[in-house]
Amino acid sequence: MRTSTMGSHLALTNQMLRQQSSIAKTQMQVSTNRRVLTPADDPVAAGQILALENQVSAHAQFDRNTNAVQTRLSVEEQALADAGQVLRRVRDLTLQANSGALDDKSRAAIATELDERVKEMQAIANRRDASGAYLFAGNSEGSQPFVRTAAGMVYAGDQAVREVQVSPTQFVKAGHSGYEVFADIAQGNGTFTVDTAAANTGTGWIAPVSVTNPSAWTGGSYTVRFIDAANYEILDAANVQVATGAYTSGASIDFNGARVAITGAPVANDRFSIAQAGRQDVFTTLDQLASTLRLATGTDAERAQFNTDVTVALTQIDGSMDHLINVRSEVGARLNVIDNVTDSRKNLEVELKSAVSNLRDVDMVEALSRLALEKTALTAAQKSFAQLSRLSLFDYL
Repeated sequence: MRTSTMGSHLALTNQMLRQQSSIAKTQMQVSTNRRVLTPADDPVAAGQILALENQVSAHAQFDRNTNAVQTRLSVEEQALADAGQVLRRVRDLTLQANSGALDDKSRAAIATELDERVKEMQAIANRRDASGAYLFAGNSEGSQPFVRTAAGMVYAGDQAVREVQVSPTQFVKAGHSGYEVFADIAQGNGTFTVDTAAANTGTGWIAPVSVTNPSAWTGGSYTVRFIDAANYEILDAANVQVATGAYTSGASIDFNGARVAITGAPVANDRFSIAQAGRQDVFTTLDQLASTLRLATGTDAERAQFNTDVTVALTQIDGSMDHLINVRSEVGARLNVIDNVTDSRKNLEVELKSAVSNLRDVDMVEALSRLALEKTALTAAQKSFAQLSRLSLFDYL
């Protein structure tokens, strides 16, 4: 087959162009450290790389979510710790006020400090997170959750709590509502509450103790009525007698699986109520305590009422402190979950990026060797073209 001079030149030129293109591609692979520059280089690997990169991108979003939730929960944990500190100070003030050595004026001064502790508690309940949103407002993050009105402290938030996705399969609650933290607190010992009748004339006062037999406690309302100074009876809500006994000051009174204690010297017809425990917010507890500390205690009956109210308040404060500890434990558990999820996610991200690298990155030794061979081949092609381009029939004439 005859080959024209023009055909030979064109073939050699195309070959050099292909070699130059190969060199350019290899140089790009070496400079970018990528084997797959376009999907055409390896369609199967390109598809796998895209899927893996999507997973890496999703994990980056999970990482941002985790950081936001972790920051918010850390701020909440500090707020709960501060609230617990306020309650401990309130408890100390209550014990101080309960001393028989103080007069009404001294207790009123303690009540004034207690008012300031209530304001401090409100400030904590209205605390904001790092982004400026209210911590304890539920989903109403832009509105102040606790507002003082003429009727007392009002919760203006909602009870919803956002859940944030921190991994492909896990969600973490980004806090607690103010209702959960500061309002939904069990009264008394969590089972029942006690009170002293306003009409009592003796010095007796009552304290809630515990439920000794949960299976025997049926709930309901009861009244301890003193038949005389030495004997009492217990009546249910229908005024039916359920128990009687001889009274000893400070001794336990047991009935229907419950236990209370009455101290002092009650007189005939003095009454003490026992009722099913409900829920009470911490601000109501503190407001009632401040009012109690301002009451006069000049008579035996007033002193007995004061002792009962202070004992009930102390029980409620202890319950509120335990409640805050439980909420704080939940926050700690969520932070632990976030730590574990973060560790697992980081390990998985390393594996995903390694898989992407294996599919996409170039073998540098192989690429450099190939580049050297391609350059050698191009040099040889250029020399061949130079020699062939000088061949002409006129050289033989």
